[in-house]
Amino acid sequence: MKCLFIINPSSGTKTIQKKLDKIIGQLILQNIVNHIDIFYTEKKNDAYHKCLELKDQDYNFVVAVGGDGTINEVISGFVENQLITPLAILPGGTVNDFANHLQLPKSTQQFVNMIKNMKTMKVDIGQVNHQYFANVIAGGMFSDISFQVSKAEKERFGPLAYYVSGIRQLPSQLSTNLHLKVVTEEEEFEEEARLFMITNTSQVGGFKDITPHASIQDGVLDLLIIRKCSPTDMISIFKDYKLNHHENSPFIHYVQAKNITIYCEEDIIYDIDGEEGTTFPIHIRVIPKALNIIVP
Repeated sequence: MKCLFIINPSSGTKTIQKKLDKIIGQLILQNIVNHIDIFYTEKKNDAYHKCLELKDQDYNFVVAVGGDGTINEVISGFVENQLITPLAILPGGTVNDFANHLQLPKSTQQFVNMIKNMKTMKVDIGQVNHQYFANVIAGGMFSDISFQVSKAEKERFGPLAYYVSGIRQLPSQLSTNLHLKVVTEEEEFEEEARLFMITNTSQVGGFKDITPHASIQDGVLDLLIIRKCSPTDMISIFKDYKLNHHENSPFIHYVQAKNITIYCEEDIIYDIDGEEGTTFPIHIRVIPKALNIIVP
């Protein structure tokens, strides 16, 4: 087989390069592939533009190596280019929500075995305005933390860097208030909110089952809104989350839909798989089975 590796060399803790050397060596030694091309990204959107250039007959599969931002670029290029070439993901970032939701392998031998078996599944992808996302859009409390943590902090502390930043900002975050108007194909409503997130998977920011009904193969997206509430109520929501019944909290509004439009009166930065979004209204839709992913 012939494959392409698209690599962000600055993702996460940079330890991924040692693992890559072993993986590429094993793929060749075990006669799984006989030709490997490698493309290193140097700046934002390099991975995206590389994928726009690809044709399905170019490679038997492509491997994306990096964090959520790099993976988002690759997936965006694949979906926009309508590629059916199988895509493998080697998580090399700080959190790796999408990869973790799919339980993708992190060890060399498990990853090589996954490629050898070449089992694929078609997964849904979300589209927001003219961008794509594999995992989440989030706005409000804590949603801009990923933009405030430096690369040096990520490399040194990993996911802990996000949690420490969140604790530092907690007093100011509790004053966040968003006036939202939400329109789906089935309903229309308004909320005073602290936070909203639209997810394709159930894992956000390293936390599992944030949106417990989310599935990447169900043809819908999951919208979770934390309503305006007091600090005490926020603690109550967290307790409910730990007990896995936060969706029933009176401070949570949870819906599933194929198409979601959100209007927001406040001028905020929101997160699209680790990238910044700043324009409202946002129009979100699910693209069913848009991507062919290699899985264990």
